[in-house]
Amino acid sequence: MNKENTLNQDSHHPQLLVVAIDGPVASGKTVVGRKLAERLNWQMLDTGIMYRALTWIALVTKTPITDPAALTALAERANICVGPPGIQSGETASISVDELDATPHLRERAVEANVSTVAAVPGVREQMVGQQRAIAKQGELVMVGRDIGTVVVPDAAIKIYLDASPQVRASRRAAEMRTTGNSVTDIEVLEDLRRRDALDAGRATSPLRAADRAEWIDTSELELVDVVELVLRYVREKIEIRTSK
Repeated sequence: MNKENTLNQDSHHPQLLVVAIDGPVASGKTVVGRKLAERLNWQMLDTGIMYRALTWIALVTKTPITDPAALTALAERANICVGPPGIQSGETASISVDELDATPHLRERAVEANVSTVAAVPGVREQMVGQQRAIAKQGELVMVGRDIGTVVVPDAAIKIYLDASPQVRASRRAAEMRTTGNSVTDIEVLEDLRRRDALDAGRATSPLRAADRAEWIDTSELELVDVVELVLRYVREKIEIRTSK
């Protein structure tokens, strides 16, 4: 099947055929991004797994999480490879660091607790953003993260910002963690989520915020199917997608 995509003529400058979805922890970015990519028949990348993989290898190698220079050096020498998801994998992609499979470890509690600290290091973000931009140039991509529309792909054709109340997000994340064997309460997750929100919004490099002209959607009281339809409708308003067999 040949597919032709055309940006609407109101674009004032060249844009990458990318849907950038940003938002805080557990706002629904990944699951919405996955469903959207399926509906569009595009590729999807959750950039958060790159920071999680680096966090995991930092813990494995006992690289001090509180040492920005050491984390930057680790990011500079680490060989991070993103590939298609494994069979029955809950992740949107597989990922390895220096040929070690990080995929099964991305949702471990220690990774969960430290990823925002690692991601806040400017040198780490510089390395990750460079790789993410190279992937984005391929186009026809749904890219999910916290600085996609603001930093990684500011020329993305579509920018979405998903949000939800801290309580709703904590409940979602706790339920997700319990499915992977982590014994946590909603209150514990809420406390960690608020800490991570503060780190993400307050970091000097690429703080979490909605991109200019991003479509802001509060998912607190919406079902997944409704959020996907809202986003898909918005995408179709901005991009003409014609398919022919």
